[in-house]
Amino acid sequence: MDDVISKLAEIELAASKIMENVAEEKKSLSLENEARIKAFDDEVDKKTEEKLEGIRKGLEVDMEQELLLQKQQTEATLKKMEAGYEQRTEAMVQELYDKILRM
Repeated sequence: MDDVISKLAEIELAASKIMENVAEEKKSLSLENEARIKAFDDEVDKKTEEKLEGIRKGLEVDMEQELLLQKQQTEATLKKMEAGYEQRTEAMVQELYDKILRM
């Protein structure tokens, strides 16, 4: 009977050690998993930031090109307006001059 109790005690002790090892391994795997998740998140954040920076630079280039085009169009329009103004002014001055001479 003592042998049976002794064997049961040994089995219980072995089972207890197995449970402790499983708990430690579970904790270790959990920490390892958290580290992997953090590394993955960091990598995704880095790649996302790089892509956003690329998009941002592309948009800046597009915006600068559009701004340059608008400046060129505005300058061309202003030149046309100034030329039209000069022509009309000269025509009005000539007309006024002609009227004064007819008086």
